[in-house]
This record gives sequence, C-alpha cells and structure tokens, in this order.
Amino acid sequence: MPYIPGGGTIEDVYHSGNVYVNNVPVALWDDGVEAAVEAAIAAAIAGPHFETEGEITEDQEGNTDEASVNASEKALIAKGTIKKGDVVAGSQAGNNAAQSDTKAGSAQPGSAAAAPSPASNIDDTVLFTSSSGKIYYLKTVTKQPGVVFPYDVATIAPQNGTTAAAVMQNLADLIKNCFDPIKQKYPDAFMTCSFRAKGVGSSTSQHPFGMACDIQYAQAKKSDYYVRAQWVRDNVPYDQFLLEYKTSGTGLPWHHISFKAGNNRGQVCTFMNDKNCKGPGVIGLFDLSNL
Repeated sequence: MPYIPGGGTIEDVYHSGNVYVNNVPVALWDDGVEAAVEAAIAAAIAGPHFETEGEITEDQEGNTDEASVNASEKALIAKGTIKKGDVVAGSQAGNNAAQSDTKAGSAQPGSAAAAPSPASNIDDTVLFTSSSGKIYYLKTVTKQPGVVFPYDVATIAPQNGTTAAAVMQNLADLIKNCFDPIKQKYPDAFMTCSFRAKGVGSSTSQHPFGMACDIQYAQAKKSDYYVRAQWVRDNVPYDQFLLEYKTSGTGLPWHHISFKAGNNRGQVCTFMNDKNCKGPGVIGLFDLSNL
C-alpha cells in the first residue's frame, strides 16, 4: 500500500512533495518493528527478578552428573524453592514429547575471531563487530542491562583459574560463531548470561571460561524454542547445544550453546530440569512445550 505521511502507527521520518525517483515520491519512515523488538528484550531483562528464579535458572547447566542434579533438586525442594510434584512431572516429559527430531548435530569447526584489543576500561573492550553493524562490547554480554545474570570478568576470571584475555577471546569466538548468527536470524534473541563464576551450576560448565551462553527470545512462544532449535542445530557451529526446559520458576525454555575453538563436538540434546529428557547420552531435539 502507498505510504501516507502521518498515517497509522508508522513514524514519519522524512517525506517531500517534490522529490521523485522514477516518478515515485521519496519518503523515509520507521515501521517500529526494530524498536518493538528492542523494547521487548529490555522488558524481559529488566522484568521482576526474584532470588528463587535466579537460584533455579543458574543451577541448571546441562549437567550430566545426575547424582549432583538429584542432590540439588532435593535441596531446592527442602527450601521450598521448587515443588516435588513439578520435578516428578518433568521426569516423565521425555516420554510424551509433542514432537521429535533425532537428527544428530555436526561438529562444524567454525573460525576464530580477531583477538580483542583491551580498552582502558576493560568493560568497554570490543569483542566483535557484526556484519550487521552491531558492536558487542564485553559489558553488553556480561553485565546488566545487557544480560539477566551479570558477572565481572576482570575480578572473577582469575578466580576461575583463567585470565580476562582468555575469557574475552572465548567470548569473541562464541559471539562470532554462535550468538551473532542466531541474533541475525532471530532479532529478539538475548543472553540471560554468558561468563559466570566457577561453582555456579555444573562443575563441568563452560561458562566460567566464556565459552558458553544461555539464550532466550523476547517474542517467542514456548513452542517456538523447539522450531528455532532445529535451525540453530543445522546452521550454527557449536560444541554443545542444548534445548532446555524446566517445570519451575517462570517455566520458560532456553537454548544453551557453547563453542570450543578447534575442538567442537557438535553435541545436541534436550534437557528437562537439568537432566537429559531421554536418559544419559541420548541425542536429539524433543518438543516438551506441552508440559
């Protein structure tokens, strides 16, 4: 339909009654789509954040040590953070998946990002600049308001047994190969966390080294996570990619993705409440949004 200056919800940026291209009047306008996406992401990150929700979310890591997970669940149940009935229901979810896709992932190698050049204030270090023009700074992927769960690389990296430089390189590789392609495909993608302190969640977590991030989508339905997971599995290089569900807290799914330069496993699994929904070692994507 033709552009009508000042009409509807479209923001009139520029129009002219006497500038034409091929006999068509020139006009510029903003349809508000990008602004709506950014507003949805900001609302998701800045929404009410309760200690219990953080405790549940940060404890779920794709841990393959079921004994550790069971102990954690018992502790959370004893505290009243989660309900035993929800945990029991989640344990049966894999048997009643709404949809299944058992295709394996592939160990695509990806490529290393250019080494980040540390800024005088390390948080201002540019990790990666996307072909879309988006600039990823260290602070925008490790601290609020960019992520839900913030951590300081400069102080925590040494405590994790690594260096800030190594963490920044790993984050740059992760963004270049994993997060930025996902962000370009799904603009409403945002990180709940990337780098984090060692000892939060699984003992085998790749987060403390900047090799992993957790992703949610501000405008996605619960069932969309399965569909989007299929795209990620087939189009993004990764070491480990997990479609994760939970029966506690907000109940919202997320994608956990990691990248390990030169040694990607291409592992893809579906987890419910921090356990493989089909049993240890079973690969594939399973839609558990019907729970």
